[in-house]
Amino acid sequence: MRDFRVVTLYEFENRPLSELKSLGLQATEREIMRFTEAVNALYGGDSPVFTVTYDPRRDEYHLKTHGSVGFAYYFSGDEVVLVQVLPKPFRYDREDGRSLLFFLQLFNMYYQMGLEPSEIREIVSEYGRQKALDEIFRYLYVLMLSRALSRGLYYEYGDLEESSQTIRGKILVNELARRPPWKADLPIRYSLLLGDNPLNRILKGALEVAVKSARLSETRKVGGILLDLFKDVDDPKAGDFEKVSFNHLNERFRTVFRLARVMYFGLTTGGSRRFLPGVFIRMDELFETLVYRTLKTVLGNEAEVRFQVQLPHVIKNAGEIEARFGALFMMGNPLPDIVVSTNEGTCVVEVKYRNLYVYHRGENRAHRKLVRKSDELYQAYTYSRLVSEYWGTREVPVLLIYPRLEGIYNHWIPNLFSARPEDTFEFFDGTRVGVFGYELSMIGDEILLRKNSVVIDEDTAENLRSFILGLCSSGEV
Repeated sequence: MRDFRVVTLYEFENRPLSELKSLGLQATEREIMRFTEAVNALYGGDSPVFTVTYDPRRDEYHLKTHGSVGFAYYFSGDEVVLVQVLPKPFRYDREDGRSLLFFLQLFNMYYQMGLEPSEIREIVSEYGRQKALDEIFRYLYVLMLSRALSRGLYYEYGDLEESSQTIRGKILVNELARRPPWKADLPIRYSLLLGDNPLNRILKGALEVAVKSARLSETRKVGGILLDLFKDVDDPKAGDFEKVSFNHLNERFRTVFRLARVMYFGLTTGGSRRFLPGVFIRMDELFETLVYRTLKTVLGNEAEVRFQVQLPHVIKNAGEIEARFGALFMMGNPLPDIVVSTNEGTCVVEVKYRNLYVYHRGENRAHRKLVRKSDELYQAYTYSRLVSEYWGTREVPVLLIYPRLEGIYNHWIPNLFSARPEDTFEFFDGTRVGVFGYELSMIGDEILLRKNSVVIDEDTAENLRSFILGLCSSGEV
């Protein structure tokens, strides 16, 4: 059996390869580049999971992580190295438990898994023994699948063809014409409820992957029992993922199907004999959803909260201009993260999952910043002007919201849940703007994340509600 080693990184970290080798990741620069290319090909999209950089001053390569949490495997001889990336806000905690608790609560809400807080704490406790994120994903998949299967497998009608002396369904006339006249049986096709369907094949395939690679005995035990339910189900076939559709009969499998997709592709394909791309989740998407659902909960019926509203192009008559010049602006329509509208006015909320403590190599020192890049202010102001024009409102204030952890991460920006009017400032033309932090330590106490919803302590909600409504009221706070 291969030895198993864990290398733990955090988001937005830049580690020299020499350090990674000392931790057990024995790979050359070329092998690391291939490893990052495989992961990025599956999960990168418009934002990579990993990049490899070169420092000419030290003549050394670095592996840089970005804004995704998850894991991948690197195989080195008789050793398996799990490279896992955890959320950065909790990097300096002595234990990884709080980091994983934060991630799992967001994951539970985003994927509508329906886990109870006690179950999430139990999973975090198990991580304390395993110290490996991959085993948590396997455990989650087996747990969610066992729940979905509590009402049995999903059956759907499928066509069967066979030869029979009894007429059932349709006679296959073309096939019958090619048969010798002395044959007594008839070629027929009929419909039957089948367990061997695309959804079940995918669930079975992902379950086999989880059970075969699981190190946790509980995962292997429960997964093995579930596999017995799929004994009449074939292995996944080409095109099965595209054939799955959901209805009221199989809706209970929707969440576990999402997990099956990432488990199956991340742990069986897309790699080589030297690595597997594993599973990665983009944290900016989870954090944006958290802020959106928080505002929806807090504001209730007192405001309309819209997510990623498409605005008119920043260039007037952009399509006509592109046609006239035969060239493109290479930019789509602006898409602000959140637009809040009340009877009194409108405001824009931009969500940035970024660290505001930035090292400047030229000065050889780090700075606390209020925004990560000046582009973020330019973008916020542009959105304000476009929404003002589009909605016909006089002034549209803007909020920029970053993650915050008291005393540890972005803690110099004001806490969103205790926001005050004097914490905001103005653009040059008088448009109100504020930079606030979503205090992560409140999750699990004053803020509870449920399936597809956020539950907030009433006192905490009231302060934020009055602040947002005041801000949106024509910019008056």
